[in-house]
Amino acid sequence: MLRMIAFDADDTLWHTEDMFQETQKRLSEILKEHAPDDVVETVLNDTEKRNIGLFGFGIKGFTLSMVETAIELSDGDISARQIHEIIMMGKQMLDAPMRLFDDVYNVLNGLKGRYQLSIITKGDLLDQTNKIDKSGLAQLFDYTQVVSHKDPGTYNSLFQAWGIEPRSVMMVGNSVPSDVAPILEIGGHAVHIPYEVTAVHELHDKRPDSDRFHQLENIRELPDLLDRIDLRELI
Repeated sequence: MLRMIAFDADDTLWHTEDMFQETQKRLSEILKEHAPDDVVETVLNDTEKRNIGLFGFGIKGFTLSMVETAIELSDGDISARQIHEIIMMGKQMLDAPMRLFDDVYNVLNGLKGRYQLSIITKGDLLDQTNKIDKSGLAQLFDYTQVVSHKDPGTYNSLFQAWGIEPRSVMMVGNSVPSDVAPILEIGGHAVHIPYEVTAVHELHDKRPDSDRFHQLENIRELPDLLDRIDLRELI
């Protein structure tokens, strides 16, 4: 039976990716004399993918990739003032107010005590920790962990350290490659709640084929799903 419900953070508990998209539009405006919007988007996406191994996931790496993209597309002619503007855009993202999804607190509060609750989020340690603190949700979780990658080995190591079998875990998140596929691979349960936009490195084109996979429209539907699963396990 399920013992732990694990949650992704960004774009599962609070909004994040729409902020990246908006900042990318502002970068296109800065570089409009050097390249059209679609070229800026393509080069930035390629630069981000190339830099993930060095900078990891998160706003800081994204900001550095924006600076690199600006230098490349301007052939080195980008001004110090414009680079400063890009850096300030990154700082504004880091300092942005927290925007929780509707009903997140109520859902988590209702599940607390019934299951162990955890956050497993990917990205920069300081940035993600600050967001968890700002969210006001930290006290609802038994465990919180920031990781560099979400793969079967990472999840297995976490669950072993927490003393829980993967088959007793349900992971809830907006990314199939990060939150769903690795959990299903190690025998756990997974819930996909799509966000309105998807980061390029989280895109997928195949629905998982497993009876341990579920897809919901929003987090409000999670308690009913858990009730059905618990009832099925009791029968």
